[in-house]
Amino acid sequence: MPSIFILKEPLMTKRFLPLVLLFTLTLVITACRAPTRPPFQTTIPSSSIKASPTTASLIPSATPQAKIIIWLDGTRREGADIYKKFFPEKAAQMEFVEVDRGRFPAEVLRFNKQGKGWPDVVFAEPDLVAQVADAEHDFPLDLKPVLPAEVLNNFEPHAHDACTFGDKLYCLRHDTAPMVLYYNKLLMDQFGYATPSTWEEYQALGERLAQEHPGYIVGSFGDAWGFKTYFDASGCPSAWVLNEQQVHINFNDPRCTRAARLVDRLRSNGTLAPYGYFDPSFNQIAKKNKLLMMIGPAWMAIYSFGGKPGSQYYDAAEHQLGVAAPLRWASDPQVMTSAMGGAGWVVSKRTQNLPLALDFITWMVSAPEFWAITPDYPVYVPVQPAWEKAVTANPLFANDPFPAMQSASQAISPLFTAPRFDVMGILGDFVGRALSEKKPFEGYLPDLQVKMTAQAEAAGYQVVTDVK
Repeated sequence: MPSIFILKEPLMTKRFLPLVLLFTLTLVITACRAPTRPPFQTTIPSSSIKASPTTASLIPSATPQAKIIIWLDGTRREGADIYKKFFPEKAAQMEFVEVDRGRFPAEVLRFNKQGKGWPDVVFAEPDLVAQVADAEHDFPLDLKPVLPAEVLNNFEPHAHDACTFGDKLYCLRHDTAPMVLYYNKLLMDQFGYATPSTWEEYQALGERLAQEHPGYIVGSFGDAWGFKTYFDASGCPSAWVLNEQQVHINFNDPRCTRAARLVDRLRSNGTLAPYGYFDPSFNQIAKKNKLLMMIGPAWMAIYSFGGKPGSQYYDAAEHQLGVAAPLRWASDPQVMTSAMGGAGWVVSKRTQNLPLALDFITWMVSAPEFWAITPDYPVYVPVQPAWEKAVTANPLFANDPFPAMQSASQAISPLFTAPRFDVMGILGDFVGRALSEKKPFEGYLPDLQVKMTAQAEAAGYQVVTDVK
């Protein structure tokens, strides 16, 4: 989930060791009922080390006693604390550092210049991973040859699409953060409204709401995430990575203009709030019970709606939060949705203790003890029952949210890709301009085409405007 974290602990320095061996790793999952042993454990034995003449030079060597540095955020720190309790000896070799992961690309360049200081493991979104995967940063290790197939095969289909660059897997997916439709069931019943299933119905409901209940809203359009919410779901090719050399950008596409017109219509009648999800003004709308519905990521249910005193949106849990599958454009053959976040675990190719790094990241994505308490929707299939059990027991929900979130995770748009440049910064600037100048967003699409194309070409891409 998006949060800002400051560096809390000094970074350790590390020597750069030659890359020499290939690890063929096995994951052993054990269960034990004794209260002093964890019910889930991963072990990656050093005896599994083997050499390969074709990939040996790509894999870090192992120093079994070497300590590793792990960059994470507050939510993942909760998982790390559980890991430390279960595996104190392993955790003694780990330094956990909470950081603002937006600094990740710049920090890697600094470490490269110094020749030291790199973290071994980083929790980061795929767009950040893309920015450290180029020749200049040269940070991530390809995880495909070092993780067992039985681990990778336990993820949802397409879970690793955003972590895959060419034929390399640069992050182990933690969650996908798919966008779903949230609605206030109590308000919907009070107003006599039916839950929409298409974008056309969503727009019609917004227009009806503006007439019948002015002051209530159906969503947010205040930053780059607002753009992704509507335009990705429409299939707008704003920065669709086709391969390592080409990116598809075409804001003249009808799928872009239809999304812009929907946004402009609901902005003009006041049912689309001109704020980001975390803007205090948006929080006040929700707390005043004026939020009828909105499109938001799966983690937002527990993290933002909350249902507890002090929560961002709801201070009480009254079975009021309904969760529905993503919307579909009536003329489209299938549903598409965007995502907000959906990070993964990146391992440095310079790590001196790869087995320990992999042990930690595999535990984090697959331990039921952690997933029973986290707001993120899991994509490691064996742990989904533990998460579903926890959310369905939560009195916040008006219905079982898991089926909608599961279908949304499978419907994330293929356009949700991570190019080697800052797409979100560009989109945020244009959304901000449209709001400050109080003009329809559709009118900014030509300028957005020019700006995004220039950034893509500066990053070394060939821009394609038409894909057959």
